[in-house]
Amino acid sequence: MPPPLFTRLEGGIPMLRHEHLAVLYRGRASAFHYAAFLSEGLECGDVCAYLAPPDYHAEMLARVRGMVSGKEAGSLRTFEGAADFDALRDLCQQTFDEAERTAAPAVRWLEDGLWPAATEFPMPHFFEFHALLNYQVKHYPSAALCQYDLDRFSTQHLFQAIAVHRHLVVEGSLVRDNPFYIPAEKFIPLAPQDRERDLTRLFREVGFELPKLLAALAAYGRVQR
Repeated sequence: MPPPLFTRLEGGIPMLRHEHLAVLYRGRASAFHYAAFLSEGLECGDVCAYLAPPDYHAEMLARVRGMVSGKEAGSLRTFEGAADFDALRDLCQQTFDEAERTAAPAVRWLEDGLWPAATEFPMPHFFEFHALLNYQVKHYPSAALCQYDLDRFSTQHLFQAIAVHRHLVVEGSLVRDNPFYIPAEKFIPLAPQDRERDLTRLFREVGFELPKLLAALAAYGRVQR
């Protein structure tokens, strides 16, 4: 049987427990679209983490404060990122360890994929972390929501973001079991050049045209629905 429903995102999109889902969006204004994912969790006593560029924090906090009490909003954990892969893994692990230690009902992880630019975090390790996050969310009642701005991510990096997330939200449509997903056990052992080769082969069929790829994914999501 599938995992139970964890929450419904804005627009009624169902998100199941233990899911790691990527949202492809356009423009800074849309980066705060899922603030309710955090505010709902804070009201429930979940451990909620927001990982994003430093200049996004104030606006997200303002959105959350508009939905919950000041005390609840104050328990939101905000992070600007990490300097290297090990530090990022530790940050994530500490979040889950805290939930387990305090017997929190769940963990909610909301991340904006633009943060590595501010810390000069190496992008190959960024995608390795997200491949592993598919496993991390299985270890505790949790859900991870990762956002990628189509206007500020390179096509090459967007292909990789799509490849390491099993579930996507594209043009408002949920794509469960993304057909371009590469499982972590296959993705992580590959050298960066081998990943590039495999992704090149994978996306050749859409002519490396991002609009064509997004349209195909959104159509696939509508068929599933």
